[in-house]
Amino acid sequence: MGEDALERTYICRDNTVVYANKIPNTIFHHRNLPAPSYIGLPTDKYLSFLDVMNPMHRMWSDGKWNKLTISHGCYWKQCSFCDVTLDYIGNYQNTTADDLVNKIEKIISETDITGFHFVDEAAPPKMLRALANTLIERKVYITWWTNIRFEKTFTPELCALLSKSGCIAVTGGLEVASDRLLEKMKKGVDIAQVARVTKAFSNENIMVHAYLMFGFPTETAQETIDSLEVVRQLFQSNCIQSAFWHQFACTSHSPVGKNPDEFEINITGPKFEGFAENDLYHEDPTGAEHHLYSEGLNTALNNYLNYKGFEIPLEQYFNFKVPHTTQVHNLVEGFLKQKTLQKA
Repeated sequence: MGEDALERTYICRDNTVVYANKIPNTIFHHRNLPAPSYIGLPTDKYLSFLDVMNPMHRMWSDGKWNKLTISHGCYWKQCSFCDVTLDYIGNYQNTTADDLVNKIEKIISETDITGFHFVDEAAPPKMLRALANTLIERKVYITWWTNIRFEKTFTPELCALLSKSGCIAVTGGLEVASDRLLEKMKKGVDIAQVARVTKAFSNENIMVHAYLMFGFPTETAQETIDSLEVVRQLFQSNCIQSAFWHQFACTSHSPVGKNPDEFEINITGPKFEGFAENDLYHEDPTGAEHHLYSEGLNTALNNYLNYKGFEIPLEQYFNFKVPHTTQVHNLVEGFLKQKTLQKA
């Protein structure tokens, strides 16, 4: 193979390191990649640490999980806070269910471990359905979990199928539990949909972890408190069993970082100098003082993770004056009583 045919490879040319990357890429397609090999790893000597209360975070270090990717990149690739212009997000590639199960069987033969963490940016519902059916048809018995989007495609019927194939947990981004901000960040979901989808998983004894965000551009104090109230109700209604708050970070490769005026923020630096240092400092003149809410949000969440504190007024979690929630007390309950999700 000549240098002109190389893809995503650093080479030395004329005593200088250069990046050779033939466009379009044709060799390193997801469907052409072999199964990762774990031969030689002393997995029997690995320890399990039960070091945190969060049940989903424990799964990363509790037990043994083979790592495998169902699909490369993200099939949605629209979220405005995400690095959608980078290859590992924006370059979506797929394979077949039979290919995936072949890889699963190969990895099991090397490791004797039947636990799998599918490390996708967002596992596609159609591929998960195909994978589940193939696992069942070929009588390949595994335990698995992955990251998803809370798509309406995840009907009770599909959730039951995934559970039957060995799914025990899913993670997904609820982000800011505000329909205005979910639309602004082009998340493609709303609170009602998230409530019904997460409940469908939970009804099949699949643990649900929600990624939560505070401090998205223009987010007000009222929206922060209302978002916390939605989270409280989701826990109380057993839609989710685990969650974690992240403060919004503006990155160079995200739509927000590339179009700050559109999101009403001011970028104050630093100059982008590479992927490892791609966070941008920003001011949010119309939003709340976001950093002030971190301790209160996490204190409340810690209670909900332990299924307590639901009766505590939200303002008591903060050591400064915050608005009362404007959400009705049975918002999530009402969503769950509405008509069931349409079949995929």
